[in-house]
Amino acid sequence: MAEVFRPRAESVGAAREFTRRVLAGVGLDVDDIVLCVSELVANAVQHGSAPGRRFRLNIEIDDHRVRVECQDTVRRRARLRTPSIEDAGGRGLLLVQALTSRWGVDPRPPGKVVWFEIDRSPDEETERDRAEGKRQSPPRRQGTPPLHA
Repeated sequence: MAEVFRPRAESVGAAREFTRRVLAGVGLDVDDIVLCVSELVANAVQHGSAPGRRFRLNIEIDDHRVRVECQDTVRRRARLRTPSIEDAGGRGLLLVQALTSRWGVDPRPPGKVVWFEIDRSPDEETERDRAEGKRQSPPRRQGTPPLHA
C-alpha cells in the first residue's frame, strides 16, 4: 500500500497513522516499524523534498518480510552520520539500522528511495490470515499516485 504526502511536519504523524493502519494484525513489533517510518519521513520532510513536490511512503508485506520505502524528489543520498553528544540530530538512520533487518538508499527518479526491511519468522501469521484461513501472498504492485501531483 502506498500513500503520498506533502513535505510538512504534520506528515510525520499522518505517516505513522497510515503505517499502523496498514500493519494492523501483522503480528510484528509495530512500534519499531512506526519509529523507523517516522525517521524516514522526517528526513523526507527536512531534506528530501523539492519545493512543491511530494513524497511517497510504500509498505509491502509478504510471508518473509515487511518492506517500507520512502521515495522523495531529491537525489542527494541519505547517509549514516556520527553525531557528537552535543548534536541535536543526526541519529535517525542509526535508529533505522539498529531496529531493522536491513536498510538502504537507491536512486529512483525523480530522486531516491530510502528503504528498510524487517524479516518475519516463517510461522508468523497475521490475524487477517488466520481469520481467512490462509497466509498472505506476495504483494501486488498497483499504480501509485505521481509525486508531482
